[in-house]
Amino acid sequence: MAQLQPLAAIQQHVWDARLPLEVRLAPSECRTYDQADPYLIAWPRISYIPLLLARLHSFFSPLLIVDPEELTPDAGYFTYDGVPLKWHLPLGLLYDLHVLSVGDSTADQPIADSIPFRLTLHYTPDSASAHVNLINPDPVRMHDFFINAVKEADFLRSGTAKPIMSLSAADSKALWASTQDNDLTVFAKIHQSLLPSAGQLRNVPLRIYLPMPPEESESAAQMRVLQAQVSPTLPLQPGATAAQARAASTGQPQTLGTALHNLIPDLFPSRRTPILARPILHGAPIALTANLEDLTKWACYADGWIHVVVAINH
Repeated sequence: MAQLQPLAAIQQHVWDARLPLEVRLAPSECRTYDQADPYLIAWPRISYIPLLLARLHSFFSPLLIVDPEELTPDAGYFTYDGVPLKWHLPLGLLYDLHVLSVGDSTADQPIADSIPFRLTLHYTPDSASAHVNLINPDPVRMHDFFINAVKEADFLRSGTAKPIMSLSAADSKALWASTQDNDLTVFAKIHQSLLPSAGQLRNVPLRIYLPMPPEESESAAQMRVLQAQVSPTLPLQPGATAAQARAASTGQPQTLGTALHNLIPDLFPSRRTPILARPILHGAPIALTANLEDLTKWACYADGWIHVVVAINH
């Protein structure tokens, strides 16, 4: 087997990564209350948990209080620690948001008892906050949400949605199917066709997930999302020196650290060292020196976005 180039190897690791799940039926909906066996599986981090709903419907049907025939296979929603999960976000991002960013951890000390990711499956709402999740993530709706996210990322990269709109119907379906099947070979071919040629990247499709202060959120797992136009090269600062202007004109690469420093300097006063907070991508702290254009090509999620979660250092 040919040895992968370093950046391609990173992409392979991203797609190979799986997260152990322990899914339990909500006790209030279970004939045996909390005595039912959980559903255990290692699921791809880049995938989506609603893709498990049909299997879970079959697994838990004998235990449901309600008639399972009244439920469609794609019905249901998940909670973690009582917090409803957004079904349109990738599994790995959900874990980084709800576990890695809020636990009592340091950059080199893992959170105790954080594996498996313990989820609860619900078929009927048990709180007002659950209503946001009651749109059944059926296959058509999931495909549409995914493709819309891909279009947004494509527009930021190219300044136009022409690349994604030029995809054939077969390739559009194959892009979503490759995510469902965890097929990097198919995904990589289509993803590369959507990327601008060298030097033509307009903006980086970057979303930053920030923890909310306790006084603004009843749940420690609530986040706010920051999205801004981020150039792949360093912008020219007001009052820049002639040397800085020459550096900007040569396209000095933007790093994750320079972007975070520009967007949230209170949390990232340094462009190179994570003093107060650290960025997490695909379940691991990522160096502030990481090149954003490289991340766009090789370390994005299947929807084309770089989803970075910020964790406060303790």
